[in-house]
Amino acid sequence: MRNLRISMMMLAVGCFSLAKGQDVTADAYFNRASKEYVKQDKMQALRTLDEALQKYPGDPKLLKLAEELVKEEEKKQQQQDQQDQQQKEQEKKDQEKKDQQQDQQKDQQQKEEQQKEQQQEERAQQDPKDGPKGKPQTGSIAPQDALRMLDALERSEKDVQEKVRAKRRPAVRRTIEKDW
Repeated sequence: MRNLRISMMMLAVGCFSLAKGQDVTADAYFNRASKEYVKQDKMQALRTLDEALQKYPGDPKLLKLAEELVKEEEKKQQQQDQQDQQQKEQEKKDQEKKDQQQDQQKDQQQKEEQQKEQQQEERAQQDPKDGPKGKPQTGSIAPQDALRMLDALERSEKDVQEKVRAKRRPAVRRTIEKDW
C-alpha cells in the first residue's frame, strides 16, 4: 500500500514537471505581450517580446508586434520632444516680452525723472519765495522757520563747544601730603 502511494505521488510529480517543462508557444507570448500592451504596460510588453524573440526569432507575429511597439515609442518620444521644444519657445517668447516690458518701464521712469528735473530747474529759475502763482512752493521753508532752525542749531553748537572747552581746561592741582 505504502509503495502504491509513493509510486502514485511520483507519477503525479513527474506529470506535473512534464507539463511545466513544456515550452510556451510563440502565440502564447504574442497573446501575453498584446494583453500587457492593451493594459498600458508597454515596458513589460517589450520585455515579453524580447524573451519571445530570443526563443522564436523568426516568428512574424512577434516581429510585427515588436515593430509596432517600437514605432509607437518613437512616435511618443517625438511628440514629447515637440512639446518640450514648443514649451521652450513659449518660455523664450514670454521672457522676451517680459524683458521688453521692463525696458519700457525703465524708459518711462527715465522720462518721468527727466520731466521732474526740468520742473525743478524751472522752479529754481523762478522767484524762490513765490511759485508761478504767487504761493509758497511745496518743499520750501518760510523765512521765520528758517531763522528759528538756525538759532536752534547755533545754541546747540555753543553747548557742544562749552563741553569741549571744559574738558580741555587744566585740572586743579592739589598738593598731596605724604603720609610716611
